[in-house]
Amino acid sequence: MIPELTKEQEQLMHEKVNEAVCGSMAWMLKIMAEQFGEVAYQIFVKARGKEIIKHMSERAEELGDNSIEAFIKDQWGPLTAQGYKYKIKKKETGFLMNVTRCPLYNLAKRQGITEQMFFMCCEGDQFAPEGFNPDIGFKRSKTLMQGDDCCNHFYYYKIGE
Repeated sequence: MIPELTKEQEQLMHEKVNEAVCGSMAWMLKIMAEQFGEVAYQIFVKARGKEIIKHMSERAEELGDNSIEAFIKDQWGPLTAQGYKYKIKKKETGFLMNVTRCPLYNLAKRQGITEQMFFMCCEGDQFAPEGFNPDIGFKRSKTLMQGDDCCNHFYYYKIGE
């Protein structure tokens, strides 16, 4: 029988798994980039993007709602329990999210792999809304991984683009 975990134990376990998996993958990507150059990052992002689009399309179908609101609730709602901090502002043209704390960034900074984690995690962000609903657009000009004070995700409907 598996014992029940407290929220704190569950969060710690999640952090340790992320640290092991993401850290290992980032180090492998770092070695590949050293061996093959920047193209290793682009190949990784392209392959990961296809996976994300497929997964998010399936997720929207499961939920039966592919609106921006459903996307934000599904993808961002659980992250506060994992240590993320962000604020959402509804704008006339979409939703702006400023992320000021990211456990993956903290992990990457500790391990000296922010460049690799940027390509592993942050660059994948562009594919999630597309997979969830091809009419949802995504813009971002700042990331914690690249040394900015926040990640500024903006989700909007691509009407008239």
